[in-house]
Amino acid sequence: MKPRGPAQTGVGAAARRAMGRLAGVVDSVAMQAMTRAFSRGKPRRGPEDRRAQIDAMIAVYGDPRLLAEPERYFVPPGAPAVEQRVESRDAGAGTEVVDLAFRSAFVPYHAPYRDEYLALREVHTVHGRMWRTRTPRPTAILLHGWGGGNYWIEERAFAVRWLTRIGLDVVLLQLPFHGRRVPPGMPAGAFPSPHVMRTNEAFAQAVSDVRALTGWLLSRGAPAVGVAGMSLGGYTTALVSTLDDRLAFAVPMIPAVDFADLLWRHGESSPARKRAEEAGVQKHHLEALFRVHSPLARPPRVAAARRLIVAGEGDRICPPDHAERLRVHWDGCAIHWFPGGHLAQVGRGAGFRAVRRLLVDTGVL
Repeated sequence: MKPRGPAQTGVGAAARRAMGRLAGVVDSVAMQAMTRAFSRGKPRRGPEDRRAQIDAMIAVYGDPRLLAEPERYFVPPGAPAVEQRVESRDAGAGTEVVDLAFRSAFVPYHAPYRDEYLALREVHTVHGRMWRTRTPRPTAILLHGWGGGNYWIEERAFAVRWLTRIGLDVVLLQLPFHGRRVPPGMPAGAFPSPHVMRTNEAFAQAVSDVRALTGWLLSRGAPAVGVAGMSLGGYTTALVSTLDDRLAFAVPMIPAVDFADLLWRHGESSPARKRAEEAGVQKHHLEALFRVHSPLARPPRVAAARRLIVAGEGDRICPPDHAERLRVHWDGCAIHWFPGGHLAQVGRGAGFRAVRRLLVDTGVL
């Protein structure tokens, strides 16, 4: 699907197309590596057993009550006890960098998997890094992409110093199975993956952790708290916006919005998809498995004027039609297109300036 109404970024149509093609090549190479990572390992069950397992999980995660009553699955967390350790101070700017940690309140929904998931100890301590001033300011919770979470990298990916200069406090939050939350023996980015139970429970945990942090930030005096995220973080941003009406803004950037579609589309020639098809599994089975956390399954609770999508025309990892589907689901909310892709985000500076305009227009800044 062709993106509608690309925003002006100061370059001509031909230059935009060239930048998009170049960015697409970079994304395609990275996508091949990601597909290989998703296909690691050999199945421990035959096709019939795998299909029976899928059907059993659909019975659990496809329960229609979980969509009608989301708090059955996304249980609201209490206020966390947050440990704070000052990493550095900038007296001239009046800011300090603080590492945060708190115990996740999350308890897995699927009882047979509960003990195994809870035994992954590192996953259940939430880590984040905050840039703040002495007097709390409007605060952005920033969510990284798949395999991310390194503070040094994410600080630059999200232009954190610029965000603080325009008037925000900022928290880089590490999602489950990323950063310091990777269990021993697991690769960074073990979530999301074709492991259905881990993926579904980790999305629920990510939502719980973001909501817990939101409550803590509001309790310490932040006048407004919103969420922005890239890729996996964009998916999580769109998801949490359907569950928490305290958020002052929601900005999914280069977002995925349909995990079943990504697995099926990018895995077209992969061993994992071949095994799935041998077991009689089709795309609609994956949709039933992952619908419980789909950002498209529920209406947003953040006001339309406080929502903005930022997407890349050349994105080949989270394709442009995902951003467009979210825009339609969000009743045609504002969307900013930049000419680059998922990794080579050429022209994305105008997207960040669009975020600033959103925050100014809505009174957050």
